Amino acid sequence: MPAVEPIAAPVLHLLDYDMLAPDVALQLTSLVDALPRPRGIMLQLVQAGDDPAEVARVVATDPATVALLLRTVNSAQFNLSREIISVQHAITFLGANLVRDIAVRHSMAIPSDIRDLTAERIYQGLWRDSYLASGITLALAQRLRMPSPSILATQALLFRLGDIVLVSHHPQMAGLYHADPDLIELVDQTQQRFGFNSAMIGAHLAQVWGLPPQLHTLLRCSLAPLVGGPESVATDMLPGVALGHFSTRLARALSRQVDFDLPAALQDMFARPEAYYLADYMAAIGIDDVQAVLGEPAVERRLAGLPGRRPNG
Repeated sequence: MPAVEPIAAPVLHLLDYDMLAPDVALQLTSLVDALPRPRGIMLQLVQAGDDPAEVARVVATDPATVALLLRTVNSAQFNLSREIISVQHAITFLGANLVRDIAVRHSMAIPSDIRDLTAERIYQGLWRDSYLASGITLALAQRLRMPSPSILATQALLFRLGDIVLVSHHPQMAGLYHADPDLIELVDQTQQRFGFNSAMIGAHLAQVWGLPPQLHTLLRCSLAPLVGGPESVATDMLPGVALGHFSTRLARALSRQVDFDLPAALQDMFARPEAYYLADYMAAIGIDDVQAVLGEPAVERRLAGLPGRRPNG
């Protein structure tokens, strides 16, 4: 891991369902119930692998998702040199994993408040970081020959689902996200304001939407790396939690850069209090030197080519 100055163990009282007062539980339920139900294609997309033919087949079954996908990939965010005219064309240029990620996003139909420009920027930035996190996870999982890389990548895509919902439903929270505090401070302030946190939102949403139980459990413990080591997470959840937490934090660090600099991003990430337990989580899944793995020429070139690095990209 990158050499950084020692940081103190974080102090955070992390809330969970068992601690919720009835009125707070009702507020959490109301927040989730206020969201539109996702399109029927969503479950198929979450369960789809990264086989290009399968991804193309699933996406093509929903014309609305296809239209939104093409609109997205042809936007300034991706800055492609030519217009994408079909799902297969998009897969050829962007890869099956990213196309599936974009389709998953649009199948959710989570609204954003475009009247609040700061909230809209944060909302789009959270999705941009999520695309990048999914790509980082896929690269790591494939490089290390981990089981089910595409499932781990999808889990990383949805790791910050609770944050996305929170900003879309409470745009006044955008100022806090825009300030880019340490994740511990962000979670603490969210809990003080609402009585619940983003992990609880994401997990509750996964349950209500009927997503795979493994995803519900993963999102429920997605903030565990802030308050304890890997021994606090069930063994079967550990790869998803470790990679999801690592990739979303690295994606955030990379997205703040203008020019791609992986060592600098890792240095910045591991210097934050939120990363106190992170090296232990990575070691627990067999990654003792993440910079060496990510810095391999083929892997680094792949990461440098992922969309989402530039703040305005």
